[in-house]
Amino acid sequence: MGTASDQQHAPLLSPDGGGGSETIAAAAPACDGGGGGHGVSAELERILADESAPPARRLWRAARAELRLLVALAAPACAVYMINYLMSMSTRIFCGQLGTLELAAASLGYVGIQVFAYGLMVRAVRRRASYLGAGRLVI
Repeated sequence: MGTASDQQHAPLLSPDGGGGSETIAAAAPACDGGGGGHGVSAELERILADESAPPARRLWRAARAELRLLVALAAPACAVYMINYLMSMSTRIFCGQLGTLELAAASLGYVGIQVFAYGLMVRAVRRRASYLGAGRLVI
């Protein structure tokens, strides 16, 4: 078992220009958890370690790589949000044609269902996080 000093690596972007490619190669297996993955961490390390490119260009390339991942994660969530909003709007338009009492009932019912669903989601996330923190849940 190694000591803490054996496991430390120089930072990638240090003010003194430290953190060469040998440090990156040694740190890369510890960062990705050993599973296959998508290789973006290695790509970011390669982009940021490239000393031949100006810092602004490296930052731009790193931002583009991160943005590709962010769009892949956020696009489904945005689509669900928009569909949910359109469904709510169409329901309220339909109920508005029926009358004011029906419109009020549909609006209150929709808000109640949304709050209930949000509460269930938050509770599930908290429970999962507590199990992960205790080491009882394996993903």
